[in-house]
Amino acid sequence: MRRPIRAEAFLGQLPLFAGLSAEVLTRLAAATTRRELRRGEILFREGDAPSGFYIVVHGRVALTAGARNARERVAEIVGAGRSFGEPIMFLEKPYIVGARALSDCLVLHVARDAVFAELDRNPTLARRMIANLSAKLHSTVQEVELNALGTGSQRFAAWLLKSLPAAKAGAATVALPAAKKTVASRLNLSPEHLSRILGQLSAAGLIRVRGRTVEIPDTARLRDACRPGL
Repeated sequence: MRRPIRAEAFLGQLPLFAGLSAEVLTRLAAATTRRELRRGEILFREGDAPSGFYIVVHGRVALTAGARNARERVAEIVGAGRSFGEPIMFLEKPYIVGARALSDCLVLHVARDAVFAELDRNPTLARRMIANLSAKLHSTVQEVELNALGTGSQRFAAWLLKSLPAAKAGAATVALPAAKKTVASRLNLSPEHLSRILGQLSAAGLIRVRGRTVEIPDTARLRDACRPGL
């Protein structure tokens, strides 16, 4: 059984809010609500109006696009300790993605009005929020570069290595954040194509797949073998 959380304490542990005074955290916590989701449950849909942003306490949430065209694609997988929804909250426009639970999870919703009021009075939080949004923009640019890679194998390898520290060398193990079908959608691949990629990389000795765990015997070798242009 998971221990109950105090919103104020949890917010204070996040990089976005770390170091803020107890008074500030108390005000933000007062504007924070909990939402427990079962696997597959919808948190919000494309076109819904945002009223704040979300933080995942435990579990995983998929941000999905294209549901209106009956061809849903997973745009992002958000795990514990990460937030989502801030950019669209500032734009004050409808969501361009939907969100559903990939597993049983708990999310916190921080109300927009409370965030805006705190930004007006707290330069530290404003700088943190700008840095947070800049990091998300950088990640989006990396995503564009990832999708521009020539082959599915290159995209999968780059995505796999992205989850490791940049200086990581030697052997490594990566736990897939979701079922292989969901990972395939995240990389804009069909499940069958991803299965072929896993088979090819395994046959080449570049990875070993054990359920949702991918073992990489040599990260440098995988990086070199899947470098664009090769």
